[in-house]
Amino acid sequence: MDRLIGLFARGLLALSAAACAGILGLVVLAVVMRYALGAPLRETEELSGLLLSALAFLALPAVTAGQDNIRVTLVADRLAGLPRRIAWVLAQAGTVAFCAIFAWEAWNIAEFTLRLGLRTEQSRLPLGPFVLILPAAIAVVGAIAAWQALRPPPEAASA
Repeated sequence: MDRLIGLFARGLLALSAAACAGILGLVVLAVVMRYALGAPLRETEELSGLLLSALAFLALPAVTAGQDNIRVTLVADRLAGLPRRIAWVLAQAGTVAFCAIFAWEAWNIAEFTLRLGLRTEQSRLPLGPFVLILPAAIAVVGAIAAWQALRPPPEAASA
């Protein structure tokens, strides 16, 4: 199961990297179009912003799966045995609870956006595909955190 989670998270990370490359390509294209050809593209700013949010949310599952997220472990690193295990499970439960609330609220926004067929203001790009990324990615993060609660806690950080 750990291997499957890792592969899935790396796949989402590859999509995140593709979004980053897309932003770079859009910025280069916008500069060339504006200054070399005198014909600026109006879609680049909005699409870059949408890709930036996709980039961030698609990377979250890989960060969580690799346990590379920022943690405050001042107390937990000083615990051992059962108290350390309890602290780990409580921390993961907090993450799962946050992800559940966030995913629920994000899904409500995504559903509203899809139902109305909302688009960006200037370029009229469809928002649906981009807003669906948020609840999906956060749901994956919550599932990974739930799985990790069943696993042993990570080793104490070295000073």
